[in-house]
Amino acid sequence: MEPLKEFADLRTTLRAERIGDGGPETCRALTAALDRAVASLAEDVAGEPMAVVAVGGYGRGEQCLFSDVDVMILHAGANTERTVRSVLYPLWDANLKVGHSVRTVKECVAAAKDRFETLTTLLSARIVAGDAGLMVELEAALARLVFGRPLSPRLVDEERRRRRTEPYPLMAADVKAGRGCLRTLQGFWWERRRAALLGLDHEPAAEDEEAARAALLAIRNALHVGAGRAFDSYLFDLREPAARWLGSDVLTVGGRLCSARRTVERLAQHHWPDLLVSGERTDRIGVRVARNVRSRLQSPPNEEDGGAVAIANSAATGRANMALSTEVHRRLVAKVDDPWTEADRAAFVELIGAGERGQAAFGWLEEAGWLERQFPEWAAVSALPQVAPFHEHPVDAHLWRTVDEMRALIDHPDSFTAGILEELGSTEELILAAFLHDVGKGTRRDHAEVGAEKTAGFLRRAGFGPTTQADVVPAVRHHLLLARIATRADTANPDVIDAVADAMARLRLLQIVYMLTIADARATARGMWTEWKATLLRELYIRVAGRFGVPGPETATIDPNQVTELAGGRFSVRDVAEHLSAMPDEYAAATPPSDVLWHLEALSMSADPVALAVDPSGRRVAVVGPDRSGFLLAVCRAFSAARVAVLDARLHTRGDGTVLDVFEVRDDRSGEPVPTRRWAQVDETLSAVLLGRSDVREVVEQRASAYPGSARTGVRVNALPSDSRRNTVLEIRAPDRIGLLATFAEALHSEGLDVHLARVDTRAGEAIDIFHVRRLGLPVRTESELTAMCRRLEDRIRS
Repeated sequence: MEPLKEFADLRTTLRAERIGDGGPETCRALTAALDRAVASLAEDVAGEPMAVVAVGGYGRGEQCLFSDVDVMILHAGANTERTVRSVLYPLWDANLKVGHSVRTVKECVAAAKDRFETLTTLLSARIVAGDAGLMVELEAALARLVFGRPLSPRLVDEERRRRRTEPYPLMAADVKAGRGCLRTLQGFWWERRRAALLGLDHEPAAEDEEAARAALLAIRNALHVGAGRAFDSYLFDLREPAARWLGSDVLTVGGRLCSARRTVERLAQHHWPDLLVSGERTDRIGVRVARNVRSRLQSPPNEEDGGAVAIANSAATGRANMALSTEVHRRLVAKVDDPWTEADRAAFVELIGAGERGQAAFGWLEEAGWLERQFPEWAAVSALPQVAPFHEHPVDAHLWRTVDEMRALIDHPDSFTAGILEELGSTEELILAAFLHDVGKGTRRDHAEVGAEKTAGFLRRAGFGPTTQADVVPAVRHHLLLARIATRADTANPDVIDAVADAMARLRLLQIVYMLTIADARATARGMWTEWKATLLRELYIRVAGRFGVPGPETATIDPNQVTELAGGRFSVRDVAEHLSAMPDEYAAATPPSDVLWHLEALSMSADPVALAVDPSGRRVAVVGPDRSGFLLAVCRAFSAARVAVLDARLHTRGDGTVLDVFEVRDDRSGEPVPTRRWAQVDETLSAVLLGRSDVREVVEQRASAYPGSARTGVRVNALPSDSRRNTVLEIRAPDRIGLLATFAEALHSEGLDVHLARVDTRAGEAIDIFHVRRLGLPVRTESELTAMCRRLEDRIRS
């Protein structure tokens, strides 16, 4: 038992301190220690027609800290019961997860014929103890089995499946089985093992392959340490402990992971030339591409008139597979320093919009050295990890996906974006802006500003005209503006709209940035683009477009007669006019007539102490009642107790002291509209809370405690710069959990702050909520007072 204890002790030691860089050296040490332990347990096998064989990762010498111990007892018809007890039972007793099988050579062959996974597992077989002759017999049988049976068709299918499952590389990579990770490298290993069994010549793994393997194994071990168990996904919460074990920082480790995966993907396309095949392409985001970008370009790219880009694009369009041929490489190398031509510029736009085939051709340009000379801006973001937890993809993958999302918007517009596209005419600027909008990342400066500078340099160098530059450069500079204003600012404030219009300067730029904002959000992460965000962005666009003479709600004043007509006589013109005059000035400019009617209906309900009116979609609710201290807090608590999540809130108090608060809501579990029957419960609960007959804090706290996550750590409250003369704008960040909005509301109430507007957003488990507040009707302005107030709010939320 001593060697088994040594293996257990080694695992304990390695959790505190790695061997080497934590990759192959650590794996070899674990494999050797496990070999000694298994051999000591198999002493009784000596002299028997039996062998204990390491298979899988253990057989390849890639045993990681908490990997399964994969062993097979190979026998020639002997009684294996004693060996099973002496080898497997102690491993189980040591709390090791054991993958095991007991087979004859004949049974191995039969199982390998039935299941490809069994075949690859057996290709990794390595004897640890016992009859070496049985291992020779197994290898001979495997050689006969794989003769005339290449592995590559099945390996290519598996690689394609990984790419379908993960169309764009994820930051939260599964380093064992994910796209561009260890499973792909194992495919190369199995093919070399097959060649060795057949006595065929085969080249050993190249230096870049070994480096990628070392990086992935090191990160896998680090994740095992961080999780304290077998866990292979590079999740955000594990990045810091993993980097600490590796003696590095999160950004460096993330970069190492992204670079290794990119290398593996490139090697896969070299190793399996038919991985990407020609033919009709289905868009990677599930959209059938109706027509190619080329058809919208004024000058179709002609290889004969162009340089490296035109050659790469033409070759990618015509090749049956996407392997880089010697001839194409030679031609590209000869052209790397040639100046750009019109054909190159057209080919560049077509290439970046061509999905995976375009990416493969882009890789050819990189291998030829063209990117380094002609597009060095790309080097800074190539394989660059994302720091923000809500970004699903590395920067370069995010840019490729943004282009794909933009292409989907172009090819399949809704009625609103179709009108914008019709006015824009050319879509070249949209494709370029999508591809370049984040090239400024990787520095400590504002990436949008840096990106605009880099974009300007690239477009000038590539010879794109002044019109293209005038559209794309400011679009990159302002690509965050509309999203930030739509989800943070009071867009009913005319000053806010004026500021955005000044930044956009012209309608065409507003249109490009609007389209880019949608594509960027869709490409960031699942859940980043929602219906309510689409509504906020569209409303902002319409109001800003009004400043450029486009008719819309912003340019028209509500006609009370129109509301009365919609009401069918239920409200008089005087009723509507009095309501509008009692509301803040921005209300009439920001509220469509149909919503004014809905609000009037809510106000006409009995509201003592409160009334709720749900709109026909079931996604919004108006809450009406006499204004009183703690009104918003009571609403948030009642909503939380009834499993209602708030996505957005617009809060109004009429001149007569009546509260009219409108909330965008969903079920906090399913994300679907709140069932109609539940609103009666919310109404009853809220009324009881406002009348002091009920306190639902305990219910909210119990619900919160039943779910993971806490707002006690990671809480940040900041006062944001704002053009508003009426409000102080606060940003509150905290790990998301049930009842968190009620916690925020309680902290704001305790600080004596009235909330005028709330924008609620959750990204990758972090709530990022914006509150426009006043104290005693006035904004808080003094810097020292703001700082002290933010710190007090943080303490209240944590406590």
